[in-house]
Amino acid sequence: MALDEPKDDDVVVDNNGIKFLIDGQTSDILRQSGGLSIDYVNESYRKGYMLTLGASKDCSSGGCSGCG
Repeated sequence: MALDEPKDDDVVVDNNGIKFLIDGQTSDILRQSGGLSIDYVNESYRKGYMLTLGASKDCSSGGCSGCG
């Protein structure tokens, strides 16, 4: 992952005012896998952002941190 200027073939996704620039190859992978969930985890043994491919079928929250 790199921070740089947008390219002509990048896909721009705007979600609640946050813009994500995604290259064409990654965009294809995300489409085929059903999307991407980004959750922030703050637990005693792990902290940070967790990226999960695929749409969650069991959770309405968009992530799996609240499941089970």
